[in-house]
This record gives sequence, structure tokens and C-alpha cells, in this order.
Amino acid sequence: MTEVRQAEDTRIRILETALDLFHRGSFKGTSINQVVEQAGITKGALFHYFKGKNELGYAVVDECIRTHINETWVDPLATSVDPVADIMLILDGFQEMIEEDPAMVESGCPLNNLAQEMSAQDEDFRNRLLEIYQIWETALEKAFRAGVAAGNVRDEVDPADTAATIVALLEGCIGMIKVNKNLEHNESTVASGCS
Repeated sequence: MTEVRQAEDTRIRILETALDLFHRGSFKGTSINQVVEQAGITKGALFHYFKGKNELGYAVVDECIRTHINETWVDPLATSVDPVADIMLILDGFQEMIEEDPAMVESGCPLNNLAQEMSAQDEDFRNRLLEIYQIWETALEKAFRAGVAAGNVRDEVDPADTAATIVALLEGCIGMIKVNKNLEHNESTVASGCS
């Protein structure tokens, strides 16, 4: 393995470890020592890539969480002309993902968790998280506009309002799943909110 590839792998391992710890616990409750230990690296290696915990947190948001939202929502909806059907496919994939890793039910949404924890505490976190929510809503809005134009969505549907409602509904449902520790609790709510 080349030195450059090894360095990239180390940085990715640090980010994935931090994301997992922040997701299953919290940003504030996770120490640099926990990241170092779980990633199997030295503190020097971590500080080679990130100046401190906040910089690591920002990178997790910018590189991991944003990528996940892009892969899960933005990319699949980029050419959608039937957003309701496409959203239902995305939700089916989400349910399969949770069935493969039931512990996710207890962890909630990493984006929402960090938004709840850090938005009032750190303006850089808040701005990064807000940007991801805006990207998500914009992708949904664009898909609903295309759906209206294609005749697959009723003309009276407001794409921007619908997009904001869907993001709020999904994030709220994921929060309720987390609190109830039960995926079935909100299956019908999510399905009815998208129909």
C-alpha cells in the first residue's frame, strides 16, 4: 500500500470512527481519546489530520453526513419526475438499512442529533448543518416541481412547502423511533406522510 493511500485510509478511518461515536453517543460526550482508541491510531495521527475536536466534527458533517444525504436523497431525486414513488423507494431502502443494523433505531439521525446538540452551541456547526438541510430540501423541491410539470403531482402542491414538510416529518419520525426504540412505531406515519 502506498504512503498516500495509507494516509487517506487513516483519515477515513478517523472520520468513520468519529461519526459512529457521535451518532451512537454525542459530540460533546465523545472524547478525542475514545476516537483514537476505537480507530486504533495514535493521538499524533489524529492531530496530523485535524487540529482539534471541533475541526474533526466539522469534517464529519462536511464529508460524512453531507455525502450520506447526497447519496440517499439528492442523487436519487436528481432526475425524478415521480417524487412520491421515488421517496417511497428511498424509505424502503431506509427500512432495510435499519433491519440490517437494528442498533440504528436507538441512535437516531446523525444530522438531526448534531443539529439538536450543537446548533445553539457552535455557529460553524449550525451553518454546516443548515446547509445540508437546505441541500436536502432543495433536492425534494426540485423533484416535486418536476413531478408537477410531468403531471405526476397535483398542480396545487407547493413544492417548497412540501419539501420542508417532508424533511421535518422524516426527522421527527426518526426522533420518535429513537425515543420509542421501535421502528414499527412510525412506519404508518412515514408512509401516510408521503402519500
